[in-house]
Amino acid sequence: MEPQLLNVAEGVYAWIGANGDSNAGAVVGPHGVIAIDAQQYPRLARQFRAAIEAKTGKPVGTLINTHCHLDHTAGNIVFADVPILAHDKTLAAMHANLGAQTGPYWTISDYATKIKMLFGQNLFELVPENDPAQAWFRQRIGLPDYDTMTIAPPTQTFADHFTFHVPNDTMHVNYWGPAHCDGDLVISLAKGNVVFLGDLLFYGRFPWLGDCDLSGLIDRLARVLTLDVSVVIPGHGMPTNLAQVSRFRDMLMALRSAVDTAIKSGASEEAAVREVRLPQYADIPRYADWLPHDVRAAYRYLRK
Repeated sequence: MEPQLLNVAEGVYAWIGANGDSNAGAVVGPHGVIAIDAQQYPRLARQFRAAIEAKTGKPVGTLINTHCHLDHTAGNIVFADVPILAHDKTLAAMHANLGAQTGPYWTISDYATKIKMLFGQNLFELVPENDPAQAWFRQRIGLPDYDTMTIAPPTQTFADHFTFHVPNDTMHVNYWGPAHCDGDLVISLAKGNVVFLGDLLFYGRFPWLGDCDLSGLIDRLARVLTLDVSVVIPGHGMPTNLAQVSRFRDMLMALRSAVDTAIKSGASEEAAVREVRLPQYADIPRYADWLPHDVRAAYRYLRK
């Protein structure tokens, strides 16, 4: 399967990653295209940029990073000729976790740095390096594209709200607080009835919670549900709607409730990992693989 570019509203496009890989987006602005997220490595980023420039007939003028994880930012280098906008905390997380910059960029090649910038800084606490489950994470970045990665940082940041005035519409870029990670943006177009959620939403896949703020994510999704939009672009998966946002939020609340019940009954972390199940969601891809890690993450989050 190849990535695909979909026209989801007038002047608004969603780039859907192959097989559930990270999504991106594009909005036609007055001074070029505003790209949303940069893909997981430069080869895909070049494909994405070429597709949106060919489709719109306009050059990319700005890139927005919805959050810091590398499957959304490792393609930044392909957009280093334009302003790259992100939340203050996204840039801070990159500085804290990518080490010293080499000139204007970061160059990373060690497995630990790369995989933690994809799945959260607590990855090895949830899945120790000697855990057989680490094999999946190693193959996840097994392509040569991941061997040595050169990461361009955001060049412009903001604290709470940023607005783009695009033809016949207003594009709101909002930070509502910690969620999937700290720095997640919600990008909406009022007249286009579209919202880009980044990794606040996984559609067609059980989520990886990693170091997320679970209650924060549930609260942010409640706010998303108040938006007047008809098309929702998740960070992973096909375009969907608010009904699926509600279902995803219900699933997160069911997980939080089940783990909270286990804690209050005196269950140890290991017992909760063994015993907590969400059978009503067992048909979702990656449920069996990721539920134990998500239970562990939720247990530690709720015990803080």
